[in-house]
Parts: sequence; C-alpha cells; structure tokens
Amino acid sequence: MIAGYDLWFWISLLLGGASAIVCLVQFLRGKAPDDLSQGSVLLLEAFLVVYLVGSIVMQFATDGPAGDAWEYYGYLLTAMIIPAGTFVWSLTERTRWSTLMLAVAGPIIVVMIQRMNMLWYYY
Repeated sequence: MIAGYDLWFWISLLLGGASAIVCLVQFLRGKAPDDLSQGSVLLLEAFLVVYLVGSIVMQFATDGPAGDAWEYYGYLLTAMIIPAGTFVWSLTERTRWSTLMLAVAGPIIVVMIQRMNMLWYYY
C-alpha cells in the first residue's frame, strides 16, 4: 500500500477512469446513453457493492476504520447512490447530456474511494 492507496483504490481508478473515458467519447460523438456507456457505470456500481461487502467483512475481521465508522459508511452509501442515480437519469433523459452525466460518475467515485481509504487507515 502506497500512502493509503490500497488495491481497492487502484481498482476504482481503473474502473472509474475507463468508465469516464468510454462515456466521454460517447458524449463527444453525440451519442445518447447506450449499452456501452450505461454498462460501464453499472460495472462501477457492481464494484461498489463488492466494496461494501468487503468493508463489512473487514469491519469484523480487523479493528475497522481508524476514523468514524458512520462517516466511512456515509461516504460509501453516498458513493453507491451516484452511479445508480446517473444510470436512472440516463434512462429517463435519452440525450447526449445524460452520457456526459454518466462520464462524471467515474472520477467522483475515485475521489470518494480515496477519501474512504484515508478514513480507514489514517483518521
């Protein structure tokens, strides 16, 4: 682990970055949300579900987060709402702007995972 950047962070960076790039390219091409852009965000959401399960297991297997557990899980639940919300938005508004909203979800999740790592290891 490099200063709080554990495997969870690197996976989120890979998935969030890939999702953002895919959705941004689709947006620049003028495409409405399709299986590719929506699927990348759903993959990000699936990762967050696994992250939640892993966090619960680690809560019982170790001492838990160094910071407040309620703050950590608040960040995690908020992070889980963001891709789900953008996905629902993309279902209701079928314009290229929804594809841009899908692109924003990836970087937000990366930043939130980094903050959760800080809460888990340092605070």
